[in-house]
Amino acid sequence: MKTEAAPVRSEGKLLLAALGCAVVHHYLFYEKTWGVSFPLFVLLFYVYYYWAVREKRELRLEPSMALAVPVLLLSFTYAVHSNLLLLVLNALAVPLLIVAHTTWHMSEGRLRTPFIFRLLDQVFVQTLRNVPQPVVVAFRAVSFKMKAGRSQELIKVLIGLIVSIPLLLAVVALLASADSIFDRTLARLPELTSGLQLGLTLFRALWIACIATGLFAYVRGLLQPKPWPSRAAAEEDVAAGSTTPAAASAAVVTPSAAVPRIDATVAATILVVLNAVYLLFAFVQFSYFFGGGAAELPEGITYASYARKGFAELVVVTLINLTVLMIMLYGVKRPGLAGWRFLRALLGVLVFCTGIMLSSAYLRLSMYEEAYGYTVARLLVHAFMIFLLVLFVLALVKLWRERLPLFRCYAAVTVTAYVIVNYFGIDAAVARGNIQRYEATGRIDTAYLGGLGYEVVPLLLELKRKHPDAEGVDKALQSFQSRIESGKPASWTEFNWSEWRAAKALEEA
Repeated sequence: MKTEAAPVRSEGKLLLAALGCAVVHHYLFYEKTWGVSFPLFVLLFYVYYYWAVREKRELRLEPSMALAVPVLLLSFTYAVHSNLLLLVLNALAVPLLIVAHTTWHMSEGRLRTPFIFRLLDQVFVQTLRNVPQPVVVAFRAVSFKMKAGRSQELIKVLIGLIVSIPLLLAVVALLASADSIFDRTLARLPELTSGLQLGLTLFRALWIACIATGLFAYVRGLLQPKPWPSRAAAEEDVAAGSTTPAAASAAVVTPSAAVPRIDATVAATILVVLNAVYLLFAFVQFSYFFGGGAAELPEGITYASYARKGFAELVVVTLINLTVLMIMLYGVKRPGLAGWRFLRALLGVLVFCTGIMLSSAYLRLSMYEEAYGYTVARLLVHAFMIFLLVLFVLALVKLWRERLPLFRCYAAVTVTAYVIVNYFGIDAAVARGNIQRYEATGRIDTAYLGGLGYEVVPLLLELKRKHPDAEGVDKALQSFQSRIESGKPASWTEFNWSEWRAAKALEEA
């Protein structure tokens, strides 16, 4: 009994702590908009997590802690910024990064399977198999405090209650039909219990139960993972005849046997053909975009229409080139030294031509913005093209430094770039660009600016001071004012810095 009581008490504490976190989650988020509440709950989760795993993994500086930085930075965007698109994306990015961080933290130093498989296993196997565990833990906690006979009696009582529910419904229906006064009494019960708001209370209880179950199941899955069968164990099962030969071969298959390789000659031929086309394209681009306007566009085609027509196609071709580059790096049979040098030279030309395409697409989009204005989507595409260029540069480095962990670098660059985009102030940047364009051309879409985040308000007020006759600025500011008044925080948990700053600026204007 003593040997079993310890783990039961430990899991009971883990469940009670998860229940406490769930109650706090309900207080922070129920019928409230997300604000400072989001980073507060993320911090609470980390307190719960590190408390739960303290006996297995002590808190110290280690490589996995690097992922905690973007998690905290992205969670604080709900208290600092107000760009709706990025906030929606962060609602997906923050949990994903938390799963990656905690899985890496618990697996550090003993990773034998690819990390992506670890992530999928943690979310869809380890966590889901622990979802029923809170009921088991609660029942065991009660059982340990009772004698065996009383425990059996409790089970019998629960069974009796479950069986009595349909009987109770049938009896109540018959009695109500037989006695009109009893029926009226039953009809008055909802009035007598209306102050209890039974449906709302049940929903809140279900909210807390779901969050507590999710937290408990996830952390318990990290603490007590069901191990994957190893290669040696699979081979022993085959020898003992406990598994089928097909399943065993799937378990012990080597990566080299599972992944087919492209012949180096075939790869070189593909690259030569692609590079020939790309070099011709690069020559044309230098004539029109990089040659200082020496060449004239065909009659009837403006630079704005030329930019709009080719931009999307160039981005798609760039993505195709990135795919080709990855296949050539990891899916080609390595030839001799001379052959590999030739392939690397071809890949270098591919990267160079892709850089020309990205530069061309970047210039096309800039020209299109000068003609039609700046938007959040267009600015995000600018950032995406810079991000793609960084990926190609890393791939170029990989060609000459083969020990470079390319996919780890890609993961680090992706997370870093996403955090930078969140803290760049994209709405304010769009407003600045459109205001500069207004000062140069006299054209501005204030209706669009009025639908952006609250970071735009100080810039619109500055525009109004400099150009009182600017059309539509007052209407855009009124739009922000009405949004602030209709969405006034009902609780301190909904506090947002940019909204507070905008409201203060409008009051002082």
